[in-house]
Amino acid sequence: MKIYILRILYLILLYPLLCLDAFAQDERAPYTGNNTIIVALEGMGKRYDFISNQMLVRHNKERHTLECVLPVISLVPLNDTIPPAMAYEVLFGAKYPELLISIAAPVQQSNTGQFDPATRNRTTTIRLQGVNNETVVPVAFLADKNSFYFSTNFDLLLGNFQASLPIKYLPLLTGRVMFSIDKAYWYNLEQR
Repeated sequence: MKIYILRILYLILLYPLLCLDAFAQDERAPYTGNNTIIVALEGMGKRYDFISNQMLVRHNKERHTLECVLPVISLVPLNDTIPPAMAYEVLFGAKYPELLISIAAPVQQSNTGQFDPATRNRTTTIRLQGVNNETVVPVAFLADKNSFYFSTNFDLLLGNFQASLPIKYLPLLTGRVMFSIDKAYWYNLEQR
């Protein structure tokens, strides 16, 4: 009987801590949705282009980055001759359902309170097939106090991620993947 009462007391004391943890997770800045990305898989003399308008973007103020999350399953071919599941299979979407891109955010100029709206090389971290790789890519920013708009184009090689191609795509693809983000945005929903 004493053990039963101790367990109940333990749960009663633990419950507020669990609630605080859940509340802290809800305090994270929300993502802005409906951003478009094109992912192209380079083939032997041909490109296989896929598009998604479901990329999410969040501004991580602690790390000073724009975090982009792409559900791999949302990539659809731009051409009906492309196998619909190709991007999902090549990016191993069943095991790694999200492609993560983290871009260094622009720095606010302290004397004007504005952001520099130019194209700058930015450190970017890409998480693909469970492996992080850091590179520097050109990113065009247009920003104000409550939002960021950005565009970038870059490519990577799957071999740099120790990533592999499914066997059925080895004769078709080179292992080079190109990304194009045009006018994606993050809006500070907390400032409304």
